Amino acid sequence: MNSGAFKSSVGRCAFIGKFSVAVVVLCVGLLPRYASAASTTDAQFYQYIHDICLNPLDPKVLNMCVFAFPGGLGGSPITPNASLGVSSASGELLSTKKKRLRELSDDEKKKSEKAASADGGGWGLLVTPQYSKVNRPETDLENGYQADLTGLNVGLDYRFSDSFVFGGTIGRIKDNATFLNNSGSLKTSNNSLTIYGTWLASERLSVDGYLGYNKLNLDSMRNVSFMTIFGTTTGSTTGKQLMGGLSTSYQMDAGRFNVSPFLNLDYIKTNFKGYEETGTTLLESRFSDRRVSSFTSSLGGRVSTSYGYGWGMLTPSASLAAVHEFQNNSQQIYSELVITPGTGLSVKTDAPDRNYLNIGLGVTATLNGGTQLFFDCEKRTQDRLLSSWAVSLGGLFEF
Repeated sequence: MNSGAFKSSVGRCAFIGKFSVAVVVLCVGLLPRYASAASTTDAQFYQYIHDICLNPLDPKVLNMCVFAFPGGLGGSPITPNASLGVSSASGELLSTKKKRLRELSDDEKKKSEKAASADGGGWGLLVTPQYSKVNRPETDLENGYQADLTGLNVGLDYRFSDSFVFGGTIGRIKDNATFLNNSGSLKTSNNSLTIYGTWLASERLSVDGYLGYNKLNLDSMRNVSFMTIFGTTTGSTTGKQLMGGLSTSYQMDAGRFNVSPFLNLDYIKTNFKGYEETGTTLLESRFSDRRVSSFTSSLGGRVSTSYGYGWGMLTPSASLAAVHEFQNNSQQIYSELVITPGTGLSVKTDAPDRNYLNIGLGVTATLNGGTQLFFDCEKRTQDRLLSSWAVSLGGLFEF
């Protein structure tokens, strides 16, 4: 296989991105929060404050209890009247890994080799802007949210042979989440570094792998309305993600179409530092450290076809994958009021939906001279807890 055929059939960069999209994966609800819409959680919090106020020794605690129970504790029914807000992040790692393996006809191969001439050398520069929209419905345990994500990834790879490419990407992603019921908001920024490799074991079989590290910064705002207590709390924390994955694809001909079944395995581990809220509500909370792990498999297929033109080639594609989550179980999140250290509350989170689908559409234009331009769209569906769609566009420029 010559270098032109390699660059055309694999897109030179079969890995276009494994991006922390707020953390972004296969993880949902990465930081602890109170679910203001959950009657059970509200009752639990009411009882928690009620028990603290049975013997308030500290003046700050006494002041909080006066506002929390203006009529006194005697005979107080456990009837929640709270909007506790959230102190959490949306967390969705959106995968935009797109394979463009295809077997061309003899005429198309000649055009492909012309369009992907190796005269420019073995280096490739990848630039990929990205936008995503995430929605999570309200549940009995957690509040819902809507999030918008924007990001930019820049990568550089080198073709060591006709069958092996190795490179890396750096990225910057910002995620703005707004929680339902006017509960609050969260802003997340993510700086990522990823290395990847693509190996063509044969003209039909491809194997990809990647390792990545993400540095996370999160700033939360929580609206509090508990009995006669009203106000806003804020918090900031940091985190880190380690991620890795392996995938394989095999291409087959079906008339003028190329069919590529694939299997992807992705693992991500996220650690968040504990943090303490600030504000004047007297209900500011302190949250403990948290760890979340996710391991998913994606089994599916991609269908593509190619059209030759005087300027190069155009390759539209469509994909469908069934995703299964093996980890990311429900957790008990511990928190306590800042003014009452040592007296805490444990809140349970939702377990993720174990099975869902990813649907993708894309098109790649390979220009004469080797430059590739692409547009991809992916939608997550059939997930009872999370729905999202993401678009990415960009180019691969050789030199």
